[in-house]
Amino acid sequence: MTQSLKKTSPVRSLLALGALLLLGATGMRAVQAADNATASATAVVLQPIAVTKSADLVFGNVVAGNGDVTVATDGTRTKSGTAALPTGVTANAARFDVSGSGNNTFSIDYTGSDTVLTDASSNTMAVDWITEAIATTSPTGKTDPSTDATTGTLASGAAYIYVGGKLTVGSSQAAGSYTGVVKVTVAYN
Repeated sequence: MTQSLKKTSPVRSLLALGALLLLGATGMRAVQAADNATASATAVVLQPIAVTKSADLVFGNVVAGNGDVTVATDGTRTKSGTAALPTGVTANAARFDVSGSGNNTFSIDYTGSDTVLTDASSNTMAVDWITEAIATTSPTGKTDPSTDATTGTLASGAAYIYVGGKLTVGSSQAAGSYTGVVKVTVAYN
């Protein structure tokens, strides 16, 4: 029983081996092409930010001839005119208390604030707000109305916004009780 074995050519053997290797590599590549990883997802819910009025802005008694009456953020009052400032009503800056989470920053918006104080007869006096936002209850006494505080930082969940103002009292300002509104809106940055 002799059977003759066919000899395979070396080229055929190499081609077959190459095909097997190619199939194996393709199969391995498919296995290696799939992979995965995970990332955690987190969220921090902050305590709602809140603002409350603690004190009103009071310019006190004024008279025609006082010129510009300025109440600084610490409540001190000065005038630019020649007439003496009347006494009787103590000047005071407005104070707004801000509360929230941790040491976060917040924006401050004064939209809705009046630019004039008005009496019952519709007489007006122009007012320019003077503001500062600080982390303590000790205002610096700011008197410059050209730069309003537009941001603040909570210190352990608290901050304070002080509002003074520069009131222009006309040389023939009508007598009366003048009022207006300072509106402060805060939001987390």
